[in-house]
Amino acid sequence: MALTTRNTVAAGAWERWRVRLLEQADAPLCLSLANTRQWRHSASPIEQLSTFDDVVAFARSESLADAQALARVAAHAARHPRAAELELAALVRLREAIYRIFAARAAHGDAADEDLAQLDSAFDAALAALAIALQRDALALGPRHGVEGLDSVRFHCALSAVALVTGAHGERIKQCADDRGCGRLFVDLTRNGSRRFCQSRECGNRARQAAFRARHAQRAGASPPHGD
Repeated sequence: MALTTRNTVAAGAWERWRVRLLEQADAPLCLSLANTRQWRHSASPIEQLSTFDDVVAFARSESLADAQALARVAAHAARHPRAAELELAALVRLREAIYRIFAARAAHGDAADEDLAQLDSAFDAALAALAIALQRDALALGPRHGVEGLDSVRFHCALSAVALVTGAHGERIKQCADDRGCGRLFVDLTRNGSRRFCQSRECGNRARQAAFRARHAQRAGASPPHGD
């Protein structure tokens, strides 16, 4: 699956360079964002990003900024409610594009061009807002103007999605197999690629209990009747 529908591949001398984007986290941020619409394939999906306060709460849960930075973002959103509303809408649009991109990958299909274009646009904006500095023997990212804006969560998520698409785990994306419509996306890191459910204690446990009941009922039905 190509990341972009545009011809942005560098030519000539620039081909000597290779850039890798790596995310230092236990789980990809972009999938955490995609999963903020819970039970999305059920009759009653649960929306976790209804207000900009929810965006701040998401940033806090994902440790995207410290308490002081998040307080500044929340205060800025309160002073500029229209801008916060527009940013919330932009983040949700990116979330849905990311979900469809990785759901297609989980199904071994191709993502839609419009979804890739949506990710491209967010990634371009993130790059424009970033400053890259050499720190010891590594490159470090930070906000270009030293301040986290209303759009910082969206930019983090765009970077995460690109890192996942182009990284080693890009082919290990799966969608929860729970038949109630969970739909969560996750990275299957099992050695044999056998994981089927988002969380063992939730959807996985329910599936195990259902399988146990089915086996028990089958054995009970196959047992011979009590003799004379």
